[in-house]
Amino acid sequence: MSYFDYLKHNRARVTLFVMSLSVILITLGIIQTLLFETITFLSEIADARGWFTFDWDFSGIFSGAGAASGVFMLAYLVEKATTKYVSTKETPFDSILFPKQFVIYLAFIGIVIQLLFINSLLLGISFLFAFITWRRLAAAINKQRYGMKVSESTLWQNITLGLFLVALAKSITMNYGGALGEFFLTTQWTPTGACSDRRALCENMSFGVNSLLLTTLQVAFGALIIAVPLGVGCAIYLSEYAPPRLVAIVKPTLELLAGIPSVVYGFFAFIYIGPLVVELGEYFYANGWIDQPPNVLNPINGAIVVGIMILPLIASMSEDALRAVPNELREGSLALGATKIETTFKVMIQASLSGIIASIILALSRAVGETMAVTLAVGTVAVFTSNMFLPAQTMTAYIAQRVGGDLPFGEIGYLTIFAVGLYLFIITLTLNLIGNRVLAAYREAY
Repeated sequence: MSYFDYLKHNRARVTLFVMSLSVILITLGIIQTLLFETITFLSEIADARGWFTFDWDFSGIFSGAGAASGVFMLAYLVEKATTKYVSTKETPFDSILFPKQFVIYLAFIGIVIQLLFINSLLLGISFLFAFITWRRLAAAINKQRYGMKVSESTLWQNITLGLFLVALAKSITMNYGGALGEFFLTTQWTPTGACSDRRALCENMSFGVNSLLLTTLQVAFGALIIAVPLGVGCAIYLSEYAPPRLVAIVKPTLELLAGIPSVVYGFFAFIYIGPLVVELGEYFYANGWIDQPPNVLNPINGAIVVGIMILPLIASMSEDALRAVPNELREGSLALGATKIETTFKVMIQASLSGIIASIILALSRAVGETMAVTLAVGTVAVFTSNMFLPAQTMTAYIAQRVGGDLPFGEIGYLTIFAVGLYLFIITLTLNLIGNRVLAAYREAY
């Protein structure tokens, strides 16, 4: 058979192969462009300021980063001890390890809320890891008491140990400089300056991308605080309690809301949500709870509108996950005497947990990557502050702002777009990888 005869008889296979190869090459091309331009950007800074500099400051061990290192080390030691020590009897600590379910939910909500307002991001993350370690310890002891073997999670231990080293290094060092130290470890972002040559690197320029990153996390996790309870609650109602006629109306409406352009949401936030947030901020300012008067553009405004945007996504996907659970599990729970609400929270949610978590992770990725809505709602001031009533700027909003301006090719402000874009790509990729690990841990097959 000749080459042309092979193509004729395998046209579909060749077409699909070419399409798949095209997608792969386009993706690799985008990543290559981001990587090479980012290397050029960092190299230009390194030529003038070096690659990495810092000063020692051992008094910082008592700072927020120092406290975070202690929490990470405690979590690491607990993880190591979980598989070495067996607990088969009840202890006085059982009331702490196995509290009421609503206490666990309240603790998790409190952990997420403190991530938005705490000044030390590492300390906030350490509290989150402490919460996860607490629940992992409870699950391990529960398995041991039922005679099950607890396997050691080296990946989680390595992540915890790595974060401990990062927090410890952050606590005993200060005054970061150079290309890497300035970009990854500082929060002052001023990529433009009064230079005689627009392509030159001025002394008053600073490239601490964390000001953009922290605002992005404020908006993303604030949106989750709004969207997760409402979205999962809506999904539970539609799958377990709502009559079929109502489901037939509400479910398509949710999917229709997901198709509204983000710029419309951003305009809605600026006109309607912003003034309400300002009124709340003025009340806080009058009572001395915040140190500056509020602005109509702020991260709270962005968190609310992004939460509304991702709400249909969480509700629709969670509802699909709940409906995918076999009806036999529901009927078996009711037959054993469980109430409807007990069946919902102890059987249906547990059985569909992987799908619910998948919807939350996908919604988080959507919140991190949202552009137009946060540009109109959060602002374009690249300054991070714990006062969420003041204007700020996310990573995506910065890219949109710079692309829309007058940027000569090759100048330092032009190259910052690629550096921020690559950083955002790495964050999104990391979220997806973590999501895959979480799904693998909670996946149920029926």
